[in-house]
Amino acid sequence: MSIKQIIKDWTLPISMLVGVLGYILFTQLQCLSVAKGIIASSFPYILPTLICVMLFFTYCKIEPRDLRPRKWHLWLIVIQLVEVALAVWWCVSHRDSEWMPLAEALLACFIAPMAAVGAVVTQKIGGNAATATTYTIISSTFTAIMVPIVYPIVEPGLELSFVELFLRILSRVFPTIMAPLVLSLLLWWLFPKVKGYVAEKSKDYSFYLWALCTIVNTAQIIKSIVSSDGSKYMVLWICLIVGVLVFVQFFIGKTIGSAYGDRIAAGQGLAQKNTVLSIWMAMSFLNPQAAIGPGACLLWQNLFNSWQIWKHNRTK
Repeated sequence: MSIKQIIKDWTLPISMLVGVLGYILFTQLQCLSVAKGIIASSFPYILPTLICVMLFFTYCKIEPRDLRPRKWHLWLIVIQLVEVALAVWWCVSHRDSEWMPLAEALLACFIAPMAAVGAVVTQKIGGNAATATTYTIISSTFTAIMVPIVYPIVEPGLELSFVELFLRILSRVFPTIMAPLVLSLLLWWLFPKVKGYVAEKSKDYSFYLWALCTIVNTAQIIKSIVSSDGSKYMVLWICLIVGVLVFVQFFIGKTIGSAYGDRIAAGQGLAQKNTVLSIWMAMSFLNPQAAIGPGACLLWQNLFNSWQIWKHNRTK
């Protein structure tokens, strides 16, 4: 097997390794302190830009008529609602317990919408990117509605109104998803040949842009885990339990999707979470240690996606 093929098959684990090594280098080498400050201050701009460009390439390969709700979308929302309800019950019944960080970590994972990059992975492994994109929009709206209802129950000290919290979440997630989608639809309508050219020439650009995002996200997650003030045993428990739940959600999502001929997109829809949004929500409104949950979720889902990509490449 050539080095090029190894890199192609295992792009995500390599990106995660680069993120870990990058974090170690920037925290241990004093000579990189200036660069560290510049890069850290650029993170809020780098990630949204990479994601928007990445999604634009993906959306250019989608036919607008395919962007319609499917029956499995409703099933996934129902499952997510049940998961959130169970997590809220556990949070309320264990509010003064040492297990509260774990309960809030699971809530942060369950309530998170499908990641925008889920459509990229779906397309990469032969799934329907259009149905994945539609579910990303549906689940993001669901999250924006549920969080203002649920989080004040879990953390009674929150003083934001439903509308304020709802708009905050929408402002974090929708520009990243909708801006490239609207641009691709405008191209389809006004300049269809340009859209076709972009779709043909972009090929794997979206996937490799996602790999760059994975480097940045991995470094940030390792930082949050290492700097956590909570019990290291609790951090370990959160990482392990979240890992099990990620694989369970992939299984449930794929099982439901199989019944509707959309196995890959449904699996990604239920299990591949918008961890950037979820980490921000946990850090802002829950116990900061809860942010470890979606951080661990990102690492586990990237490992599973790496296996899916490897398997898909072997069967071509």
